[in-house]
Amino acid sequence: METRQNSMLRVVSRKTLEAICGDVSGMAHRFWVERVTRSRVHVGYSNPDEWGNEFPMIAVFPCYPSCWPGDGDNPRVVLDFLNVLHDSWNDEGWRAFQPIFDSEVC
Repeated sequence: METRQNSMLRVVSRKTLEAICGDVSGMAHRFWVERVTRSRVHVGYSNPDEWGNEFPMIAVFPCYPSCWPGDGDNPRVVLDFLNVLHDSWNDEGWRAFQPIFDSEVC
């Protein structure tokens, strides 16, 4: 039996992901790269309430090392959720990160 698959996952560098986070952040909605490990990138999201209390959520994305020489600190990030930590949106926190997927920053 032969199985075929085709998917349209977007892969960006860490530096591009940081640029995307800066581009989609605004007065209220903030995005940032929280932490980078060997195989995971943690991206934060916060939208403070009217009293200024922040309830940040963290999206976890897989990543792999860059294959380009001299680019070791710039891993490639697969924009596909592994998990959303501190989800304060009743298991719908992944929706907060949709602007990252919709961004056209290259």
